[in-house]
Amino acid sequence: MKTVLSILCLFVGFSTTVSAAEGTVDIKKNGSKFSVTIDGKPFATYNTSADLPKPFFSPVRAADGTVITRSLVDPEDHPHHKGIWVAVDEVNTVDFWAEKGKIKNVGVKILKQYGNPAVMKVTNQWLGEDNKPIVTENTVISIYANRLLTYNITFTAGAKPVVFEDTKEGLFGIRLPNGMREKEEGSVVDNKGTKGTKETWGKPTEWIDYYGPLKGKVYGVTLMDSPQNYKKSRYHVRNYGLFTISPFGDHAYTNKKQPADPKHLKAGGRLNLKYGLYIHSGDTKQGKVAAAYQQFLDVTKKKMIQKKLSASSKKPAAKPAKKVAAAPQKPAAPAKEAKPKMKPVPETEAVPANNCECYQVQQPRRGLFRRLRFRR
Repeated sequence: MKTVLSILCLFVGFSTTVSAAEGTVDIKKNGSKFSVTIDGKPFATYNTSADLPKPFFSPVRAADGTVITRSLVDPEDHPHHKGIWVAVDEVNTVDFWAEKGKIKNVGVKILKQYGNPAVMKVTNQWLGEDNKPIVTENTVISIYANRLLTYNITFTAGAKPVVFEDTKEGLFGIRLPNGMREKEEGSVVDNKGTKGTKETWGKPTEWIDYYGPLKGKVYGVTLMDSPQNYKKSRYHVRNYGLFTISPFGDHAYTNKKQPADPKHLKAGGRLNLKYGLYIHSGDTKQGKVAAAYQQFLDVTKKKMIQKKLSASSKKPAAKPAKKVAAAPQKPAAPAKEAKPKMKPVPETEAVPANNCECYQVQQPRRGLFRRLRFRR
């Protein structure tokens, strides 16, 4: 009995250790900002103020507190590269990428405030010149304790048809700080082992990892594409720290070698896209990027399966087939009685069933349990 209790205690202790190691994420509203902490330590801030040209996460921190997004104060170039954001140019000719069109946040709903993951849903209106939404973006952001963020983005067209033009400027990504950039001491590698921004720029692949030193330590950011998207996405990865992913740009990303492939939505039509962003310490191997990508696939696949099961449960039951009366058959002539070659089993005699008959065999006591043998 003591041995059994010892085993159970060991199992419970192991389970508690694993659970505790995962950590806990917490999302709290603070005015127009939403603060995210992991195990009580600051991780990221989602900014939604009405005076901003678009909502975005900034600052965003690594596990030791180091900020891995470029500062918003006096940026040396491209001031529209703000933290982690969603934007693209040429949506019905409006350039949201360069912030010439406004992306207005109209709501943030915390779906799961505390846990692993914590989950929030943001609703952003991409406004046209008439101040009416060209599209409405509903994005569910799941934030995991290991600093994996999954973005489930759904665009819904407004009262008019929408065209996402073929462009390299988009869609989801991050601007890295100086130091991590490839043109300094940073490195870029994809899941196939291809290295460098020149070799990976504009190419479709499962993931790309961008890592480099900050204050004497190495940190990295991985962008991930989902096989559930309507087509493979390409990466806008530059040596000066820009790092984004987008499905809109076959023509632009291939230097006009492939034909333009704009995405059209009817009025009220929808487009769903899923991406992952993973923040880690160390290089690609040390940061366990491959495992994080598998995690991304697993957690997004579960949601897809749940939707399929939910949809199938709503299907009406098939109508039973109408019974058709069988045609009358002529009775067969009685067969001649053959002389039995062996004695038939009497009706009153029990016939052994075909299923297995189980019985217990006395065995010497071994450890805590007895063995059972079965005979079919």
